[in-house]
Amino acid sequence: MPRVIEVGDDADLVPSLSLALADESATEILMHPGTYVEHVVVAPRQMPLLIRSTSGDPEDVVVSFELRQGDRDRTGMPYVQDCATFTIDSDHVTLRGITIENPFDKRVDPSLPDQQALALRTRGDRILIEACRLIGQQDTVLLDAPSWAAPRRVHLRECLITGDVDFVYGRATALIEGGEIRSVGPGYVTAPSTAAENPRGFLFSGVRLTSEGLAPGSVHLGRPWHPGGKPDALGQALFVHCEIGAHIAAVAWTEMGGFDWQDARLAEFENTGPGAHATGPQLDEAPDARAWLEDPPPTGARRVIVVSDSTASPYPPERAPRAGWAEHLTEFTGLETINRAISGASTRSFIDEGWWDLALADLGAGDVLAIGFGHNDPKPDHRFADPFTRHPANLRRFVLAARARGAVPVLLTPVERRTFEDGRLRSSHGAYPQAVRHLAAEEHVDLIDLSAASQLWWQELGEERTRSRFMWVEPGTYPAYPAGERDDTHFSTAGARDVARLVADGLRSLGLAN
Repeated sequence: MPRVIEVGDDADLVPSLSLALADESATEILMHPGTYVEHVVVAPRQMPLLIRSTSGDPEDVVVSFELRQGDRDRTGMPYVQDCATFTIDSDHVTLRGITIENPFDKRVDPSLPDQQALALRTRGDRILIEACRLIGQQDTVLLDAPSWAAPRRVHLRECLITGDVDFVYGRATALIEGGEIRSVGPGYVTAPSTAAENPRGFLFSGVRLTSEGLAPGSVHLGRPWHPGGKPDALGQALFVHCEIGAHIAAVAWTEMGGFDWQDARLAEFENTGPGAHATGPQLDEAPDARAWLEDPPPTGARRVIVVSDSTASPYPPERAPRAGWAEHLTEFTGLETINRAISGASTRSFIDEGWWDLALADLGAGDVLAIGFGHNDPKPDHRFADPFTRHPANLRRFVLAARARGAVPVLLTPVERRTFEDGRLRSSHGAYPQAVRHLAAEEHVDLIDLSAASQLWWQELGEERTRSRFMWVEPGTYPAYPAGERDDTHFSTAGARDVARLVADGLRSLGLAN
């Protein structure tokens, strides 16, 4: 049943928004006129939530809290984005007809090293901010995500947003529709940090860009933000059918932190007004605003796209009996398999050498992206990706790409080599399998623990019988191997079929194959 809580300055009302949010059964919170001095966090909740003013006028209800980046928290550490007056960490939250402000005024003491003071930060999905006022100066609105593997969607409709430097920024997919963006000082309107694998960043549609008496050309539309120098943050900001004031510079975009704006995804389409100079990149057509936040439609029958290394990659007939497990996956799943695995690839080289772009071109809504690396990431060359930072960061890119396209990512721990010691199979991948398991748990990604499953299977077969599953070839048996072969990493056809069966069993257990 819907549960409505009313907040206000009356004995019959809950006295603060934070107290109302503590009731997880609430589905609607009505805020009576007043100023609420609170540091608000909407924690993850089970049910959708609407927070609105009783009057519908955002000037009647003001949520205000003055914190800046650099102020100290209870541990003595400086706040960063947690300085936001209002943070939304839950999905399916609507704010309607309220004002959220961070009243910190950086003009009072320009010598302070940290001037950022957020009003609103969103990290949930399917968030609607409607007919609200979002008031601040630097970094007013952060449209964020909990990690680089998690796409998030936010809709700001008919809102007033004020600020000066980078005051609409972040990596979420966002539609800013209608309303007014008011510059209160020279600077930059937006600083998107959209992940390279996310095809949709910020779309400003039908917005009025105004200023408080600023000089012509004193504000840029935006610049690309690369958090921590992250190279794969290729920010996207599109201004479409907007009315742009004279305060916007003729050179609308600029660099940030040494990264050229030309490498990001920044463009305009049919803007009007004295600041619509049309000197920068122009789109050929307007994106469909109605579809910007929607899931892509399924492409048809489910397929499995495999991104991996030589244990899965295809081999020509002349390399027989060598085979990759992805060559045989359709046999055990009945699903079409697109095998994009590359011999010798690590997560790093797969991206750097362009193989990932080919896989992305195949990936569609409803598909499964099977992600299995780890054999080559430890190699001390251009492929190296350590299991603590680079390897999981690369895996997050694969996961995000699948989710942003409506596909299903599945992480696979690396299949075990034939490494027996005193009759017992030993793991050969060090920290990498556990790194994948940890990432899957942390990012809520489906996992097939192929390391554990293959270890059990090779052990069951035993040291002698497993030779036939790997590339143990006697001299003169196959033309490609006149001197024979002793390879405990790569599979014969029999071994590849065994591993394909293990992967198929994993997909079935996840409900992704029949």
